[in-house]
Amino acid sequence: MTDLPAPPAPTRRRPAFLDRLNARNGLLWALLALVLVGVQWLESHAEIARLQRELAQRLGEADTLARQNQATSQQAAESTREADARLAALESRVAESQNQQVELEALYQELSRNRDDWILAEVEQLVVIANQQLQLTGNVQSALSALQAADLRLQKISKPAFIAVRQVLNQDIDRLRALPYVDTTGISIRLDDVAAAVDSLPLASETRPAHAPPAQPAPAEGVFTRMAHELSLELAKAVQIRRMDTPELPLLSPDQDFFLRENLKLRLMSARLGALSRNETSYRADLKAALVWMNRYFDRSAKPVRAALDTLHQLSDTPVNIALPDVNATLNAVRKARAPREGTHR
Repeated sequence: MTDLPAPPAPTRRRPAFLDRLNARNGLLWALLALVLVGVQWLESHAEIARLQRELAQRLGEADTLARQNQATSQQAAESTREADARLAALESRVAESQNQQVELEALYQELSRNRDDWILAEVEQLVVIANQQLQLTGNVQSALSALQAADLRLQKISKPAFIAVRQVLNQDIDRLRALPYVDTTGISIRLDDVAAAVDSLPLASETRPAHAPPAQPAPAEGVFTRMAHELSLELAKAVQIRRMDTPELPLLSPDQDFFLRENLKLRLMSARLGALSRNETSYRADLKAALVWMNRYFDRSAKPVRAALDTLHQLSDTPVNIALPDVNATLNAVRKARAPREGTHR
């Protein structure tokens, strides 16, 4: 017996609302996916825009940095060129200084060979200056300083051949030190002080006796008595009697007063020049004339006049010229020491 196929199982049909629900869900999921894709696209677009802006900013910064680097490299190149130029200048200066050093060494060697001759020449010049100071101006201090400087020059040589020269030089130095000191500067200052005070010194013809204040009449006196008293006071002022120590004293007009003071100042200035030039005759003659004029025309009872007279008397007793020695012995000794050396060089 043959088996028959079994009949198919009956199929169940889903309800229609489930199909609609599934379709709606699928649509929602599709919309959701589309929204997500849109959001991602916007975010990607914003990120790309930000990246582009950042890239542009980086590129700008890189461009600025590149320009700065280029400027820096140019500056470095210029600095390098300047350094090269300075180095070349320094090298030329070093070469020049080396040449100068060689020349200086040669000159020093030449000078060292002639050192004694140079020192002797300096010593001779200093001795000549000292002799001129003594003979022309009589300035002992300047001559002494010149001789001491010459002695210091000879100390640098320190050779037995120049001992005799130093002995003669020291003898002249000792002679100058033993001379009395004439303070011409102090004399000039004191004469200037007296000359400056001449304009303020009172003349003998200008002296006036001191007046006592007039006595006032008593209030009880009458008008005629008071008028008589005032008239007597006026007459006393108009006529005055005073004692003159020198009856022959002349009265000077304002012009004569001016010329007297100016001539006196000229005499004092002339005495000052005589002291500086050590002209004893002119110095004493001017002081004598100044003393005569001050004793004759000025008020000797005034304290400033007495002080000026005392100063002039003291200065008139001060010598301004003394017998000065010469230094010819030292000069001859130096020239004698130089003579054989000059003959050797020739």
